Amino acid sequence: MKPTIIDADSGRELWTAIECATFSGTARGTFTSYAGRGRTPVPVAKHHGLTLWDSDEIRKWTAERQAAKAED
Repeated sequence: MKPTIIDADSGRELWTAIECATFSGTARGTFTSYAGRGRTPVPVAKHHGLTLWDSDEIRKWTAERQAAKAED
């Protein structure tokens, strides 16, 4: 089973820090460190103690990071 959080207003899938880290290829601590320094998209919600990010924004952010690495 893989539970998914969907925003009822927008229909967008929301991800926890662990899901964001996994998708972006970083450790959870690294991702939350980046987030704390404003280097990730801004979280969109908090729900039952979980900070949540818009999955589309994380996908875009990850693609941009990968493109920047490819240019180096």
